[in-house]
Amino acid sequence: MSWRMTMGLSPVSVIIPTFNRRHIVPEAIESALGQTMPPAEILVIDDGSSDDTRERLRAYGQRIVYRYQSNAGLSAARNHGMKIATQPFIALLDDDDVWHPMKLELQMRCLDADGGLGLLGTEQFDWPAPAFEQLSADLEPRVIPMSWERLAVRTLIPVSSVVFRRELVERIGDFDVRLKSSEDRDFCLRAAQVTRLGMIITPLVGYRDTPGSMCKNPVGREAAMREILRRLDDADAWKGRRWLRRKCYSSMLHVCAAANAQSGNHLGAVSRELASICYFPLRYGADYPRPPFERARRLSINLLRLLRLKRSHKEGIARMAGNRPAQIKSQTAGAVAAPQ
Repeated sequence: MSWRMTMGLSPVSVIIPTFNRRHIVPEAIESALGQTMPPAEILVIDDGSSDDTRERLRAYGQRIVYRYQSNAGLSAARNHGMKIATQPFIALLDDDDVWHPMKLELQMRCLDADGGLGLLGTEQFDWPAPAFEQLSADLEPRVIPMSWERLAVRTLIPVSSVVFRRELVERIGDFDVRLKSSEDRDFCLRAAQVTRLGMIITPLVGYRDTPGSMCKNPVGREAAMREILRRLDDADAWKGRRWLRRKCYSSMLHVCAAANAQSGNHLGAVSRELASICYFPLRYGADYPRPPFERARRLSINLLRLLRLKRSHKEGIARMAGNRPAQIKSQTAGAVAAPQ
């Protein structure tokens, strides 16, 4: 085990991009500072916030490195952080997510034991939650491989869980600033072409479902996902695996159908779900733990919504919120539930 780890400090640069999130970014910072094996540095990259983020973060003093840049997007903020990072490992943490206190310790233990592992993620849990799960200090984390083929079908590694070796950036480049969504998917796919990726099967990242995030924009998300698949087509990355390609396009359309349903575009949801089934009518496999005929069920639901024979997704959420006590309503009104 490395010297830094034996001294209780992990050789990690944590990169937290933020934009107008003064009310929640301190929670992300505190979760990084509260690690059982704290990172050597925490880099907060302010992507042109117009609120008082800078003033709020002054209280942290030298415990964090704060850098401001003109608004250039999430990928540019992460790239900024990677350029000034000083440690051999880089960890990503979005400003609306949090880490379990043992996250870095467990990940660094795995990375230190396996020098050929270039990038390591973890599972996630819903946040806010009453408390972090209690984990044994001698927990032996189980790591499963994340192959390029699995990652091409579906985004499986939460971006706020990722720790990777800094040298990986020299081999595959930065996050692609041209992509306005799914840039983490693109990064992991490029990484999987040059190194081994893995994921700890323990939920160590608290994921906050934040309204207005980029993944909630169906148009931008679909454009980015189609661009990633187009690049794979141009590079002949499938290597003759026709059914894998069809499965990937089908999965992309299925995800886009759900995003359109959440935004109220039920015609778009119906057309994409139908196309998804036509591309690949079979079940996706273990990485999509869904009940049989789930896509057909969602197709039927959105068709009924399109014909006004069933409440829309937004109407359903509003009705549930209206029937609840005021305290619960305030917690629910801004949330986006899983697509029905």
